Amino acid sequence: MKKKNDMGDEEGRIEDGTRRLLKSIQQESLSPAEKENIWNRVAESVSLRKERSFSRLWLSLAASVTLLLLTGVGYLVFKKNSGKAMQEAASKIVPDSEDTRLLLADDRTISLQKRNSDLVYQQNGETIQIDSVSTIDQQIAGTGQHFNTLIVPYGKRSTITLLDGTKIWLNSGSKLVYPAQFDADEREVYLEGQAYFSVSHSEEVPFYVHTKNMKVQVFGTEFDISAYDDDKQVSAVLASGSIELTVNQQSLFKSVKRKITPGTRAIFTPSSATLETGQVNVEEFVSWKDGYLLLKNERLSELFKKLSRYYKADISLQDNELGKKTFSGSFTLQEDIHQTLDIISASNSLHYQEKERRYIFEKNAIKP
Repeated sequence: MKKKNDMGDEEGRIEDGTRRLLKSIQQESLSPAEKENIWNRVAESVSLRKERSFSRLWLSLAASVTLLLLTGVGYLVFKKNSGKAMQEAASKIVPDSEDTRLLLADDRTISLQKRNSDLVYQQNGETIQIDSVSTIDQQIAGTGQHFNTLIVPYGKRSTITLLDGTKIWLNSGSKLVYPAQFDADEREVYLEGQAYFSVSHSEEVPFYVHTKNMKVQVFGTEFDISAYDDDKQVSAVLASGSIELTVNQQSLFKSVKRKITPGTRAIFTPSSATLETGQVNVEEFVSWKDGYLLLKNERLSELFKKLSRYYKADISLQDNELGKKTFSGSFTLQEDIHQTLDIISASNSLHYQEKERRYIFEKNAIKP
C-alpha cells in the first residue's frame, strides 16, 4: 500500500506543478509558439512518468507469471522423473535374443527358454521363482533408482507376479521395466508393447503404468494397454475397476486427464494429440492373454500384424487392398501357425504361399 500511495503523491505533485506553471505562463508575455512548446514539454514529462509507473507494474506482473510457469514446469519434470528414467532404461535394451530375458539391477541376465514363462517375486523381493521349478536370489540395493527389466521377444509370452500381488501378462514383443523394490509411497512400472494388468489395490500406495505417450493411474483394477512402437496409436481397455489416463504429458497446458469406466476403450493418437473413448466388448481386446482371439470385423492388415508378433513370422498380403477384408469369429492360438492361417484363409477365400517363415496371402484363383 505504501508504494501505491507514494505513486499517487508523485502524480499529485506533478499535476500541482503543472497548474502553477500554466498560471505563470498566462501571466507572462510569451508568443503562442513558445507557449505551445512549453506545454508539449510538460505533457511529455507527465506521459513519461506514467509510462515508468506502468512499466514497473508490468515487470512485477511478468515476474510473478514467470515464477508460476517455472514452478509448474519444475513440478511437471519432477513428477516425470521415475517414468522418464525407466523409459531411458528400456531404450538402451535391444531384444536381440530368441529367449525371454530378465535383466536384474545387479547386471545379471537370466534367460527364460519356455514359450510361456512365469515369474513370481517372493520374500520381500529377494527371491524370484521361475516357471515353478527354480529360484534365483536378488540383492536389493539400498537407495537410488535400480530397475529390473523383463524382455519378451516375438513368438514368446510371459507372466510376472510382483511382490505386492499385482499380476501382469506380457504379450509378444514387449518390455516391462520396474523397480527392484517399490518405494513406500508409490508403485511405478514402464511398458513398451502390450500387457494385461491385474493390480493389487492399495489406498496408500498408488500404482502407475507409464508408456511413451500415456500414463495410467490405477485404482485397483484390471485393464489392457497396447503401446507398441510401430503402432500409430496407444490404447487402454478397462475390464474392471477404475483408471485415470494422462496424455500429452510433455505439454504443461495441453496435457489431458480422463477417467474411464469398465467396458471403455481409450485411444490416443500422438500425431494429432487426440484422445477418443468408446464402449467396446472387452473380451475382443484381452482374449490374447488366455491363448485365443475373439474378433469382430477385424481388418486383415491389423490381424496379420498381431499374428506376426505372436508367431514371430512374416505374414503379409500380396495386394494391399486385401488388408481391408475383415474377419469375425474366434480361434485358439495354436502351437502350429498353419492351423490358424488355414482358418483365416477359408473364411476369406484366400490362400497363402509359404517360404521360410514367410506367409504371403493372395486371392484364390477363379476356376473356369
